[in-house]
Amino acid sequence: MRMNLRTDFPAVAARIEELGRRGPIVAAIALTRTAKDVQVAIKTEMRSVFDRPTPYAVNGTFLKPATKTSLEARVWVKDNPFGKGTPADRFLGPQIFGGNRGLKGMERLLQANGMMPQGWFAVPGDGATLDANGNVRRAQITQMLSQLKVQRGAGHESRASGSARSNRTIARQGVTYFVLPNGNRGLPPGVYIKRRFAHGTAIKPMFVFVQQVQYKPRLRFHEIGQATIEAKFTVHFNAEFNRPRPGST
Repeated sequence: MRMNLRTDFPAVAARIEELGRRGPIVAAIALTRTAKDVQVAIKTEMRSVFDRPTPYAVNGTFLKPATKTSLEARVWVKDNPFGKGTPADRFLGPQIFGGNRGLKGMERLLQANGMMPQGWFAVPGDGATLDANGNVRRAQITQMLSQLKVQRGAGHESRASGSARSNRTIARQGVTYFVLPNGNRGLPPGVYIKRRFAHGTAIKPMFVFVQQVQYKPRLRFHEIGQATIEAKFTVHFNAEFNRPRPGST
């Protein structure tokens, strides 16, 4: 969402001219403060419409402040091309516009190793252990990928190398992961977890592979942003416009 003084607030231009050289500074401050309000309102909306969103998701927006030479402020989701983790635009974009989400790192790993159909998605199954935010626990994903030999992970290291040591590690953990890329005997395609108990075993899907994950728009990003702009910009502009300058009487 962009706020441009010339296109969004043309009636303010005359008042800026009254201030002379100070005008662009007042406008830039008002735009930036309004953008901060928009960012806060978007975070509040996320906590309202999402089920236990992670701090990473809630903080997935960035703010570009206005300057006296560029009277435009912008609030948008992070694309994070050089950072760690899944860029916020991949999972927030579908929540704003609808449609399929982007692939997660785990899904790309499974597809690169021929364990998951290209372009498909993995959704949690009954065998997944969820954290407080409703996501599959990272430790379980690491353990799964390690056993499947698609990641040199730390922590729950249990690579199924076939060695006696590897077999002992997996036996001690009491779980084995296996993949059915195309399904088998009534089981849908997915990653399965086999748990051993004193009197038998149980098999449950940790992830089920599906061709699409279709989202309906849930995050009213632009609606919340526009309402905040209409409520806050004039307040910030008037406050800065009327603020006494140093040395004035």
